[in-house]
Amino acid sequence: MRPLSLLLLAFLAAFSPAPAQERGAFIVRLGRDTVVVESFLRAADRIQGRHISRAPETVVREYAATLAPDGTVRRVEWTTRGGGTTRRGSIEFSGDSALVETAEGAQRLAAPAGTLPFVSNSWALLELATRRHRSAAATSQPTLTVGGSQIRTITLDRLGADSMAVTVIEGLPYRARVDDVGRVLGARWTGEWSVERLPQLDLEALAADFARRPLGALSPADSVQATVGGATLAVRYGRPAMRGRKIFGHIVPWNEVWRTGANEATLFSTTADLEIGGMTVPAGTYTLWTIPSPSGWTLVLNRNTGQWGTDYSAQYDLARLAMRVEPLTQPVERFTIAIEPRGAGAVVTLEWETTRAAIAVRPKP
Repeated sequence: MRPLSLLLLAFLAAFSPAPAQERGAFIVRLGRDTVVVESFLRAADRIQGRHISRAPETVVREYAATLAPDGTVRRVEWTTRGGGTTRRGSIEFSGDSALVETAEGAQRLAAPAGTLPFVSNSWALLELATRRHRSAAATSQPTLTVGGSQIRTITLDRLGADSMAVTVIEGLPYRARVDDVGRVLGARWTGEWSVERLPQLDLEALAADFARRPLGALSPADSVQATVGGATLAVRYGRPAMRGRKIFGHIVPWNEVWRTGANEATLFSTTADLEIGGMTVPAGTYTLWTIPSPSGWTLVLNRNTGQWGTDYSAQYDLARLAMRVEPLTQPVERFTIAIEPRGAGAVVTLEWETTRAAIAVRPKP
């Protein structure tokens, strides 16, 4: 090729427009608390991002994914920093499998064609699925957890011209606002989780701030134990916080069965027969549920155990018992269960927001 032709090619390359790139950022909040921040840069054949979560400690994830023309991912490389450790790895998608490589070694997993990488609360990666849904009406999308081996399926359903249901956890869809090509403009989820899209964020400053102020577990596990007569009573439960939210009649709906805490179903055990609310409760382990109502609360003792806190089945109910309810003068930020000894018996109390619900417990004569 003649030197003039080389100069012309160099000139054209220098002044030709670069492939279209899009920058963006997401903030994920629970009530008033920021839980995740993320920034990303996307081109036609690549997306890279930085994802910072605060609970239970600050974890920084960086990823870079190579995209196929249809928006699926060919390869993703990632780095995770948190808890004083750094982990790196990659996933290569090919056909109906994925090759996962980390410092511990390589593992090939069965992964349906088109599987996308998944990071909890990464909306830049979830947007790969919402874009595919807009372009190809893909209502079911397999994903592989980055840094793990879990294949999960998310579902996407069009709700209107500018909205979509994105279901990551079965039965609990996000309602997302989207544009014509499937970009996520914002989303809301049960319990006042919200997602906001922004043009950019100062992630360096936010990471430093989060490191100083980790949120800890969002709903930490706790337990309480007491002796009533000859019986040992114990409760194990998760403790959600208000975080600026209205709780009863809103986050916890009126007149519906509530898990009475967070995460796994709340466990109640007794080593001897009891009398609760005038009813005999045999020694054993149960799950505790409640039905809050403006006119009064109901305590539900259920024989089924070991399930997630949204997996309630009335067929296993042992009893439904009326509770005494009274207002609190000062709000309680984090849901609290207590067993308060009273003479030969005790009172089991539930306190959150400005409500206290209680029921008497005593040994079976």
